[in-house]
Amino acid sequence: MKEMNNEAVLFVLSELKRNNGTLNDKDLYENVNKALKYVGQEISPKEFNKLLLILETRGYIRVEGSRKNMRIIKLLKKEANTSGS
Repeated sequence: MKEMNNEAVLFVLSELKRNNGTLNDKDLYENVNKALKYVGQEISPKEFNKLLLILETRGYIRVEGSRKNMRIIKLLKKEANTSGS
């Protein structure tokens, strides 16, 4: 992922918003990848993790470890306009 995939960013933020701002990393990855496949794209787990890191450093999400091999992703900026309205 040389540059940030705008569709992936949109799907990550909208999926978190749709799930009350919190989702585990595995479910988020599966949902985002399914949505991307629908529009003819795909994201690898490595690219997904890089995207999460970028979104976290920009202050959109927080990634927290909850249990072994499981992370919780939380949406920080509830006002992020992901619905287009």
